[in-house]
Amino acid sequence: MQKIKRTTAGVTFESDVLEFIDSLARDEQRSRSFIVNSVMRWYGKWLAEQKAKVEAKRQETVIQR
Repeated sequence: MQKIKRTTAGVTFESDVLEFIDSLARDEQRSRSFIVNSVMRWYGKWLAEQKAKVEAKRQETVIQR
């Protein structure tokens, strides 16, 4: 397992986003940082899957007559 290095990053959230993050944090009984990290990890995996799907479609050979 890859070791995770933690770094503080100054981020300014818009009010609606902060409200959503705080709501998730309360519901999941987790910290705001945990929620933001989890969402970003999920998004990163999703984005990689989407890119892989696009690449796979590019590699398909389509023959039309």
